[in-house]
Amino acid sequence: MSKLYISTQNCGKAHEADIFGLCISNPYTVTVSGDGSLKLWKNKLIDGEQPKDHVISCFVHKTGLHHVDAFHSVEQGGLELFLVACVSFSGQIFIYEVDMASGTLKELDLLSHDEKLRSYWCIKFLKSDDFSVAHKMVATDVKGSTVVWALDIFKPEEQTQESGNLDLKKEKNIRLSQIGEIPATEPKFATSVDVSVKGIIATGFQDGSVVVSQLETLRPIYNFEGFGIKGTEESSGTVRDVKFSPLGELLAVANDSGSYGCVTLYETEYGERVGNLTVPTHSSQTSIANFTHNGWVFNASFSSTGEFLATCGYDGKIRVWDVKRRERVSTLNISAGDIEIESEIVSQDEFGNSLKTPPVMGVTFINKGVRGGIGGDTNEGLACVCLDRSVRWFREAGGV
Repeated sequence: MSKLYISTQNCGKAHEADIFGLCISNPYTVTVSGDGSLKLWKNKLIDGEQPKDHVISCFVHKTGLHHVDAFHSVEQGGLELFLVACVSFSGQIFIYEVDMASGTLKELDLLSHDEKLRSYWCIKFLKSDDFSVAHKMVATDVKGSTVVWALDIFKPEEQTQESGNLDLKKEKNIRLSQIGEIPATEPKFATSVDVSVKGIIATGFQDGSVVVSQLETLRPIYNFEGFGIKGTEESSGTVRDVKFSPLGELLAVANDSGSYGCVTLYETEYGERVGNLTVPTHSSQTSIANFTHNGWVFNASFSSTGEFLATCGYDGKIRVWDVKRRERVSTLNISAGDIEIESEIVSQDEFGNSLKTPPVMGVTFINKGVRGGIGGDTNEGLACVCLDRSVRWFREAGGV
């Protein structure tokens, strides 16, 4: 089985510097860059509309931004809430609320003085579908700890007696309350984090290890090392990304193996390795090499059903994998020539290196109906950001 993806829109020179972070929600595709800006690209565009004409831009910090996540929820009473959290190279977390009517951003001051003094790296929201359970926000710091907060939207309920009826009044009051943290056993850089709907947290580290912990108790359940190009006996490098499947049954770990990029799948109940995503090689020594990309894997994303996993890397490729069969079903080769407006093509980086095949820094699946357009309501898509400062959107071909 194979899949074909077609380009729907692209935007060259989307930022003034390299784009390091990408996430997507129903209203917006969100990007952050080394230029210090946060941008929200409107998803629902009609034919002829250009992304740059429908983007909300906010300058956040002069050191630049590298990680971002979005929280979109419809709360009790029909309140629609959209939050964006991003992290700067100075280690600060910035949180914004998006006014859905006006499209304006308001910075929220939700962290305590002591929390602001820490140096953070990556960040993740977990939306609770149970109104009685608080949402969560999780972040790692540069010393290896993973910090967990409860995200509450309303003030504590107050009971009032009016006309003989007992009413519960709700007033919006967004706040973060730190639940606790998972301390590192030794100081080491925590490079990636994800939270599962099953209530577990995965933290990846620069030394190639991953620690999986319970969200409720913040106690580690198990940990494991990544796998190198020669198999389990070969030590591996930095963990670039960790991603849980939508139902939380699998964990994908992307890590370096020398100059290659590997992705290993684990089942989450016992932490056992399911297998690696591998591509054929033309080497005369072996028919299959244990790597996912011919370059570091920067990002991974599960489809809405968990059937497929998209990966992207320094080799300028996006690959889509059948998770159950662990087979590659699609490869998108990114090229500078993809950008439709010639003046927006960035052909070289600041050091004069060619960007004809730009490394892909982030990729995410787009759920059906998010982008709209022909085939958008029936087919899933992909969005990616590349080192040529571009944002690209695709959808799967076929369907009605």
